[in-house]
Amino acid sequence: MISTSKMKLKIGVPGHNKFKGFVELIKDPQTNLTVFSGFCIEAFMLAIRKLPYPVEVEFIPYGGTYNDLVYQVYLGNFDGAVGDITITWERSLYVDFTISHTNTGSIAMVVPNQSSKRNMWIFLRPLAADLWVIATGFFILTGFVVWIIEHPINQEFQGSASQQIGTVLWFTCSTLVYAHREKLLSNLSKFVVIVWLFVVLILTSSYSATLSSMMTVQQIQLNPKGNYLGYQLDSPIQASVFSLNFEGFKPYSSLEEYAEALSKGSKHGGVSAIVDEVPYIKQFVAKYPGDYTVKTMPMSNTNGFGYAFSKGSALVHDISKELLKLKEAGEFAALEKKWTSSRAYREEALLTPFDDSADDSHVLSLDFFGGLFLISGISSALALLLFFSFAIKEKMDFLKYGNIVQPMALLQSVRKYLFNKVSDGNNYTST
Repeated sequence: MISTSKMKLKIGVPGHNKFKGFVELIKDPQTNLTVFSGFCIEAFMLAIRKLPYPVEVEFIPYGGTYNDLVYQVYLGNFDGAVGDITITWERSLYVDFTISHTNTGSIAMVVPNQSSKRNMWIFLRPLAADLWVIATGFFILTGFVVWIIEHPINQEFQGSASQQIGTVLWFTCSTLVYAHREKLLSNLSKFVVIVWLFVVLILTSSYSATLSSMMTVQQIQLNPKGNYLGYQLDSPIQASVFSLNFEGFKPYSSLEEYAEALSKGSKHGGVSAIVDEVPYIKQFVAKYPGDYTVKTMPMSNTNGFGYAFSKGSALVHDISKELLKLKEAGEFAALEKKWTSSRAYREEALLTPFDDSADDSHVLSLDFFGGLFLISGISSALALLLFFSFAIKEKMDFLKYGNIVQPMALLQSVRKYLFNKVSDGNNYTST
């Protein structure tokens, strides 16, 4: 048990942290004193005040790396280290860490929203090129089939060549919105159109859903080839970042450098994406809301940020216990909101799984609708087959009837002629 006498702690703090919000050092020009603030500082002080014994804390800025800061605690130059210090196995060899005062972190990637890049041809993206070609071909084919069937019996499909072409094209296009006004007379053409309207319904519904998804839910689909990846300088996740198969990697040390690199892109000296621990990414997105999309990466998770103390220090257990109480009371959530953004957001809404598939992974291809077009094609072919069969049958019946009628008419003419001759002979004899 620690003595109830007032304890004095010399706490080392990262002195060059450019990721504002976690640790901030502001020098008062009048008193020449450094004021320490930020999420990590305030969370630490909340836990210190909850301890059952008095503790006096002196924060001392340290200009070295985070690993060096942890090593200074091991050497006894500091009683502890406070800041955005990631808990790692290597560091735990030299110091003991409290429980994490942030969520045990995933590694996340942030990329510019696709919507921020204007694309006036986005309406073409939901369907693959082969599907556009086949769909257009079937629109024309269906109109042509209906014209063949209706032309002999329907005046609306008759007229000059230009009128007939216009009627066919208008009829075909109007099926997209079910607004065709031409009245169909043949049951065969009605059958063809009913099947085609079913195909159009499925096709337009899928198109609308895919386009809506592209415009509202930005997908991260980043091809490693030709793209550079940014990461935080001296980050403990460097090894994990380097394991990704990207064109190259560039270190940065502030949120502003992240934003500048992403705005340039890989083709202009920047990067296509940034990979970092979730707390930093959340802070970045909070500072630049609406401009970027975040995805969790399929990489090993980190253990979050912790406070480092000398091996065997009782403060590790006591402060960890108070941190747990603060988390359960919801005080950390309010503190995080204060130092990251004035707007409320849910972490699960911010982070979604990373998808490293190709850019056209959500594009509808012919493979999805091949069966529908096959059904439509068979229906049209069947309708044409029946149409021509009926036409040939009628022609054959007409020819057959003509072959029978014509000899009978000839016989009747001969008979009438002969009858007239006999009548004339009888009349002459009697005279």
